[in-house]
Parts: sequence; structure tokens; C-alpha cells
Amino acid sequence: MSEPSHDNHDPPAASHFAAALALGAAACLVFAAFSRHWLVNGRADMMFGLRDNLTCGSPDCEPTTNAAFVELIKAMSGNAPDMASNAFAPMGWATTVTCLLAALGLVGGAALALAKKRPMLPISPSTIALLGIMAGLITGCVFVATKPGEGAFIGVGLGFFVFGIGSVAGIVAAQMLAKINRPPDPDLMDGAMNPDEF
Repeated sequence: MSEPSHDNHDPPAASHFAAALALGAAACLVFAAFSRHWLVNGRADMMFGLRDNLTCGSPDCEPTTNAAFVELIKAMSGNAPDMASNAFAPMGWATTVTCLLAALGLVGGAALALAKKRPMLPISPSTIALLGIMAGLITGCVFVATKPGEGAFIGVGLGFFVFGIGSVAGIVAAQMLAKINRPPDPDLMDGAMNPDEF
């Protein structure tokens, strides 16, 4: 009777594709985390990132934290609730954290796939990536929805679109890596018919 095989790795091409997709998605999420082009106005002289913003005039661009900008808008608008939301700055920070957490999970999962390692871990890197992306999709959308100013004051920019691409690619890559990196299932029948036990 032949010994059962515990090496049920996916084909190398599948592992390489999943790893490449994961690394590409991670790069998009890291770019989104540090980009100052999540929100831009029509003249492109005001740009918002997840943590701060730039107001560009002649001759320099002046950085301001998003929290300080919200307070400025509130002061200028007489504390009008529809002009600035207290959720804007915290959601930006939360999206930064989730982007970096998801990127870390994707890189970890890709590294395991390329090294052909399938360790038994309390939580897999692909699970961390998925949780980070799911949370980031919520916080990122709230960040954009609570942008300060009137509706047409500022719109989404490159950072937001790269975030969307990275999130979709990351979900696909994390699902593939979850299968590739999963530890082998134990063979419950292994040794059950050992003649020495009869």
C-alpha cells in the first residue's frame, strides 16, 4: 500500500501569479497610504492625502493636517455641520493603517508562496490582508464621503483610484494565497491499517 502524499502544492505558475498579484496590490495600497492625491480640486492647487493636505499658491505649497483643515473650515463657516465632518481626519488615519496592514499581509503571503512554506499559524497573512482591505474599503469610502467643503469643492483623485485597484487585486490575491499557503490537511487514515496493531 503506497504512502499518502502530503505535498499537495498548487502548480508553481499559480503560486508565482498569486505572489506577483499580491505584491502589485501591496504596492498600490502603500502608494495610496502615502499619496496626497486622494482628493483634488479642479485647478489641482489643493490636494488631500489621508493624513494631510497641500494648498498650493504662489510660489510654494503649504502642508496642513486634515484635522487642522477641518477646524479651519468650521471656523470659517460658523460651525456649519455640512461643511466639515469630525469623521474626516480619523477616517484618513484609519485608512492609512488598514492599507499598510493589508499590504503587510499580502507581502507575507507572497513570501510564503514563493518560499513554498505552509506553516501552521494562528492567523494567516492572507487573512490579515483580507481583514485590512475590508476595513479599509469602509474607512476609505467614509473618508471620501466626509470631505470638507461643498459637494463640488473637491473630487476624488489618483490616490483613491489606485486604492480601489489595489483593494480589488488584493482580495483576489489573498483568496489565492489562502489556498496556496494552507497547511496540508492531516491524513486521518494514515496508520489506521498498521498490521503491527492486529
